[in-house]
Amino acid sequence: MIWTLVAVFAAVALFEFNAARQAYRKLNALNEYVQFLLFQPKVYKDHQEKFLLFVSQNRKKDVSDQAMASYQAIEQMVHALQDEILLANVKSRSEGQSK
Repeated sequence: MIWTLVAVFAAVALFEFNAARQAYRKLNALNEYVQFLLFQPKVYKDHQEKFLLFVSQNRKKDVSDQAMASYQAIEQMVHALQDEILLANVKSRSEGQSK
C-alpha cells in the first residue's frame, strides 16, 4: 500500500514538474519574442500589420473566441520563429554592449 502511494506521489510530482517546465519555456519564448520586436522595429511594424489583419478577419467570432484565437496565433508565431528570435536577440544584445 505504501509503495502504491509513493508511486502515485512520484507520478504526480513528475507531471507537475513537466507542466511547470513547459509553462516556463512558453513564457520565456514569449519574453524573447517581445524583446525581438523591440530590437527590430521594421519586423515589429510588419507583425503589427499582419496581426491587425488577422484580428479584423476574425471579427465575426465572439470576444472570448477572438481573444483565444489571437493568443494562439501569437504562440504559433513564437514557436515557429523561436530559434531565429533567440539568435537575433543575442546578436542585438551583444551589439548594444559593444557601443
